[in-house]
Amino acid sequence: MKKIPLPLLLIALIVLIAPYPARSAAPPPPAPTDIATWRAALTQPHAPHEILLRTTQTQYLTPAAPGLGLLPAPGVLLSTIPRLQLARYRITGDLAPILAALNRHPAVAFAEPNYLLTPDFAPDDPYYQNYAANDSISYGGYLNRIRISQAWDITLGRPEIIVAVIDSGIDLVHEDLKGALWTNPRETPGNNIDDDHNGLIDDVYGWNFAADDSNVNDWYGHGSHVAGIIGARINNGKGIAGIAPKVRLMALGVFTPPGFGTYADEIKAILYAVDNGAKVINLSLGSTSYSRGEQNAIAYAVQHGVVVVAAAGNNGREIYHWPAAHADAIAVGATTATDTLASFSNRGDFVDVVAPGLMIWSLRMGGGYRTMSGTSMATPHVAGLAALILSRNPTLSPTQVRDIIQNTATDLGAPGKDKAYGSGRIDAFAALQATPPYTGTFPSLDPTWPPTRIWPPLCENITPAGDFELAGSWILTGTAAITDTVAHSGTHALFLAGSPTQQGSATRLLTLPSNTSLATLAFNIHIENDDRDLGDDPTDPGRDHLRAWFRTADGTPLLELLRAGNANYDLAAGLPWDRTLHILSPSEIDLLRQQSGFQLWLYADNGPDPQPTRFYIDDVRFCVAMRPLHLPLVLNAVP
Repeated sequence: MKKIPLPLLLIALIVLIAPYPARSAAPPPPAPTDIATWRAALTQPHAPHEILLRTTQTQYLTPAAPGLGLLPAPGVLLSTIPRLQLARYRITGDLAPILAALNRHPAVAFAEPNYLLTPDFAPDDPYYQNYAANDSISYGGYLNRIRISQAWDITLGRPEIIVAVIDSGIDLVHEDLKGALWTNPRETPGNNIDDDHNGLIDDVYGWNFAADDSNVNDWYGHGSHVAGIIGARINNGKGIAGIAPKVRLMALGVFTPPGFGTYADEIKAILYAVDNGAKVINLSLGSTSYSRGEQNAIAYAVQHGVVVVAAAGNNGREIYHWPAAHADAIAVGATTATDTLASFSNRGDFVDVVAPGLMIWSLRMGGGYRTMSGTSMATPHVAGLAALILSRNPTLSPTQVRDIIQNTATDLGAPGKDKAYGSGRIDAFAALQATPPYTGTFPSLDPTWPPTRIWPPLCENITPAGDFELAGSWILTGTAAITDTVAHSGTHALFLAGSPTQQGSATRLLTLPSNTSLATLAFNIHIENDDRDLGDDPTDPGRDHLRAWFRTADGTPLLELLRAGNANYDLAAGLPWDRTLHILSPSEIDLLRQQSGFQLWLYADNGPDPQPTRFYIDDVRFCVAMRPLHLPLVLNAVP
């Protein structure tokens, strides 16, 4: 998997069963007496016009009961269980007000629909039957570990729940995704008009932020495989069954050949997903580079009620992998079908849960089915579970969804939360059992907030020499130079470090206007990496480093913007430019406004090993928008 090489986005490619702890019995809650609750309850499978009633008076267990005033509508006593004082009635009329009235009657302990029992849901999708739910074959039966068929007895998901797949796109015509795709209700297909006025023309199924067009059809295969794990249609006699087979999938592209994406495109995709109604975001991608802009985007999602699920990465060691390592994301490691940690799965205190990720069957781009392995495959199992939980109760917050998933996971490895398995392997059935059902009318999930502006309107660029075409605006120290050998735009760029033991920096002193309301920082990075030597710090694994900070005028650190380097060991020399994007939060703007002046500090160094890593930066743009100043109106001033 590739992600940002901010190194660049790395796609997370390459699988427990302990009994769930017994829960102590608790007395049942009083039966509800309002009509709306019973109206919702009657949407569950039940025998038509039948109720079960437990009475405290035995005379209501005889055929004469309908004439004794207990039932508010004509009914027939079908059968009784005297030992339990239960009666089964068939009643004509609307059951919701009847059940509400019965549960208010002093002679009734409870009354409820005669619900139907069904065996564990067993779909006819052949790859589900033959592999995913087949314990008798190698690598098979992995969906049995998470008890997904029992979970499907509770819910298959709902089409109102949208899961955004931020990846290489989705195969829009795959047979197993028919009816699964989200479509933009505010956009008219094919008219070449930006109908919803979001700056994107014909974003019908989503948007390809890497290519900057509406073509979100998968070109690589990774996104389709991920999408199938989440939402492939169930019981259609085709292929597989997704974890949440009734939800809808939003396709957002962030990768270009050969499989790299930028932080800027990922951040834009996250904002698009949030502003267009996604309730879950799947990020089967990442890198070992920290980006504050990415962190702000994920925080934006969670603040607006969106669950973010991300891959823990495939380095096979204790190492931080972002975006999964951001506190607001649910970080997912990978297990085998026999509940052991997959050899490639990263470890660390940031890992929240694990899920099957080895030899997972899902969709093949262009038709058909295939297996793939990686934390990329584990992540959509958790994203699908989050979608099931929200289908059962759409009012839950991202924190509540995370707590349900972690608290019901099957503990593996060392007792309690650990660096390998986090809180454990997900248990879909236990999670849905622990989800309080929502009995009201399913709420509208359309966003009520205005879409985020990437670039503030009428913004002023306060780094006009950020293209490094003019000398003298930046203070250079150490091994730092303006070079014309590599450039993203124009003919010049900033060069930092490059050879063993070298270090260099570039500093620009800035002042944020006091009436600044919005601010965005962006710059391009190019890393030529000949060095594969990694260090032992899991939060900063490289030996050659690239840093970006806001600092006070005297050099005291204020905000870390970027932490990158040579840790993405698969990055070859000459990779494409990456663009990082940082939309400042209100608190960050307030912090900078309090400074009489502050530095934008760009720094790089190389360790003592003999191989170089060369760092280039170009197109630095810090754009701010200001509130209008309202001056008092002086009328007819008299001396």
